[in-house]
Amino acid sequence: MTIHPLVNIPWKTGGRDPRLGLDCVGLALAHLHSIGVNVSVPPTSSLLNSSRPASVLALHPFDRATLTANSLVFFADDSGRPAHVAIYLGGDKFLHTLQGCASRIDRGLTLFRRVGLTPVAQITPEHAQDIAAALSIPGLGWATAILLIISIALSAATAFLTPRPKIGQFRNESGRYGFDQLWTQTNPTIPLPDLFGAVSVAGNCPYQSRVDRSQTPGDPPHQKANKIVILSQGPIEDFQFDSNQIKINGLLHSDPHWHPSGYALNPDQTKAAAVDGTIGSDTHRPSITLYTGAHDISVPVDIRAHYDRNFPVYGFPGCAYLVARLVDSTKYSQWNLIATPKGRLCRTFDASGFIRTTITAEAVGTGDGTTTRFKLDHDDIETISSLTVAGTPFSPISADHQAGNVFHLNRTKGFIEFITPPPPSAAITASYTYFPRSWTRNPARILIYLLTEKINGKGFPEDKIDWEAANALQTHCDELVTWQTHAGTTTEPRYRADYALDYRKPVQDHIRAILDACYSVLIAANGKLVLKPRAAAEPVFAFDTSNILAGSFSAEMMDRSQRANRFHIFYHSLETFSAETEVVRDNPDDQADRAERLGNDGVVEETLRMLAVSTQSQAERLGETMLREDIGSRWIVDFKTTVKGLALQVFDIIEISHPSQPAWTSKKFRIESIEMDENDYLKITASEYVPNAYI
Repeated sequence: MTIHPLVNIPWKTGGRDPRLGLDCVGLALAHLHSIGVNVSVPPTSSLLNSSRPASVLALHPFDRATLTANSLVFFADDSGRPAHVAIYLGGDKFLHTLQGCASRIDRGLTLFRRVGLTPVAQITPEHAQDIAAALSIPGLGWATAILLIISIALSAATAFLTPRPKIGQFRNESGRYGFDQLWTQTNPTIPLPDLFGAVSVAGNCPYQSRVDRSQTPGDPPHQKANKIVILSQGPIEDFQFDSNQIKINGLLHSDPHWHPSGYALNPDQTKAAAVDGTIGSDTHRPSITLYTGAHDISVPVDIRAHYDRNFPVYGFPGCAYLVARLVDSTKYSQWNLIATPKGRLCRTFDASGFIRTTITAEAVGTGDGTTTRFKLDHDDIETISSLTVAGTPFSPISADHQAGNVFHLNRTKGFIEFITPPPPSAAITASYTYFPRSWTRNPARILIYLLTEKINGKGFPEDKIDWEAANALQTHCDELVTWQTHAGTTTEPRYRADYALDYRKPVQDHIRAILDACYSVLIAANGKLVLKPRAAAEPVFAFDTSNILAGSFSAEMMDRSQRANRFHIFYHSLETFSAETEVVRDNPDDQADRAERLGNDGVVEETLRMLAVSTQSQAERLGETMLREDIGSRWIVDFKTTVKGLALQVFDIIEISHPSQPAWTSKKFRIESIEMDENDYLKITASEYVPNAYI
């Protein structure tokens, strides 16, 4: 293999001679000279009063679609300042050098972006004068490679090099709420689940109306009883009242055992009517009514007065709840309800971070002389920029400002509270910024919730998240895929998650379960948390003898005896109220090939529980992907690289050429692990990339 003559040139600040060292400007000039283009860069001092160098980039905006070989690509740093230049060689290859590093060729723009460099301009060799002006920009060439520290969170996706954990070690049952019969809890010390996506739960039943023992069940009158069932520790967006999604004592809500017409679901009635047991003129039909989980919902005192009650219930404030009106109490011994609500609302985000919406001059309410608490139209408030009462500005209460025109803001629930009630007819107006939230089954959105929420999550600040990677995973999960399932050709989003958390267990256990649902990994790189799927991708770097440390390379065939050709995937089916359900994925051809050597008809089995997966098609797709990887990936390589400041990450695709394997020509591998040795060399272990494995 021919190595580019300008690769491995050492860095030298201001260097212009390849024999002594180059910076990125010097490398660009050397390349132009090699193709017969000579450019004279004026000294920086002669350009101090000129806008020409910076403005010339605007004349040649970056456009990947029109990029041609030998063009110079200019990059800006995080502040928007031009900081780096690279040479595009064609074939998605970029020749460049970073401060303190030897020159090298990167594949694509991924590694540039990881060190904070964004392409902003491209200039072809025909525009020599513009190139001269651009290369003279003060500070160009000072981009520094950042050493990435890499760590891996536990997930099924990271278990490729060794047999994946068997079911006994991987079960993590406590991470999901209620694996058994989902019995309705009556013990107030049992924590309620926190729901993401749509999950079948039994809930908790802390309030029950006192039964009038003087009445005898009959028709009429019936002996009435009412229960309040708390479904979740957090707000509930919606409730699956259709598709037979409610069971009582194992029978569907529509079963005539309860009533000839079954339960009335969410009938048009007031809260008082539900407690009293009235549905219009019908006083004998059982019913279930949902009170949605707006942040300010709580069971009021006048309702509690009618109930026997145990208290406290963990997570009760702010929860959605059902009021169930029972008829004929002889049918309700050991009463148990199973339902499927849609759980938590999660913040929305894009590649720049959490999405924010600004509201200008919202009419919050009008004072009446007694009310001190007013609700904004939205929850999850970031900041209030202005608030006035009858035109008078008010300020947030603080340690040194607690009297006069002050207010307290409940950011989570969107409430404003005043020390003194606003006077009658006083108009209250606010301008503020809030974070929109919505219900989601996207694993990336749920993971970001668990990583950033301060109370229920890990509480990492927003600037610790790699938002481009998070948004890429969000898009990856939402992409529609078409493939053959048990039900024929199916088109659906690639990955979804439905999961119930029990916060008695560490949050990282739950993060692991959601990562498994989207076959992804969580890594820490350059001080940020990166979400990264194990998916089809293009290579980001090529390794050969020019950048592999001599004597460090080894390649071997994987031990096939433990590579699975049958996967048992256990998931929690929405069709069976989240009961654990099994699917099996086989590769009969591989089993037949190995039958004579292995016995057992050549079958090698592995079993996994996917705690946040709730559909058969997704469980099959995950199993099929793992199966194709296990069967198709046959080579494993280990080596060290001499390239410094190389921003590689776990799961990156790389190309490898090495004389010890003459049959390889830029063979593709997936990085499985990276670490640094005592000499600061990167030690890389990679497995053969199987592009057709990913659905």
